[in-house]
Amino acid sequence: MKLNYLFFALIIVVLSACNAVPVEQATATEEPDECKQEDLLTPTLVDGFYGQSFDTSAALLLNASILNFKNGANMDSKIKGTISTVCQSKGCWFSLKGQDTTITVDFAHKFLMHKDLAGNQVIANGKFYYDTTSVEQQIHELVDDAKTMTLEEAKKKIKSPIITLGFEATGIKILK
Repeated sequence: MKLNYLFFALIIVVLSACNAVPVEQATATEEPDECKQEDLLTPTLVDGFYGQSFDTSAALLLNASILNFKNGANMDSKIKGTISTVCQSKGCWFSLKGQDTTITVDFAHKFLMHKDLAGNQVIANGKFYYDTTSVEQQIHELVDDAKTMTLEEAKKKIKSPIITLGFEATGIKILK
């Protein structure tokens, strides 16, 4: 009788092991840890700053900052411009418009900003970086943004990856 219980318990253990999902498969579709951390954040404005406060003096207009960076200046910069769009999902990035260029400013999942700040002047403190946007990502963004463009039209339009200049901010100051 005791042997039957052991045999039954062994069968249950074996069957349970066969139904277990490997760890790699279980987590493959989950968000990266930094995105989960971002979900815990709320947009917090402290003394006019989102993220870390900083000395706003010596901030350059976006176009001048980009020119300095491309001419070999340090990646660390204080850039000034106008917010053209803000991420409407979480407030985790914004587009900064200069005189004749626009770049994306992100926060490396460290802080969020309010979603209704388009049109405001801002100074961002951080670093420039180059980023490659794949063909697939460009098509995704084009179809999502245009809403009238079909997937087939977007595939015909986008043929190669692009390298763009971005900016990772450690803090931003909303100007009044």
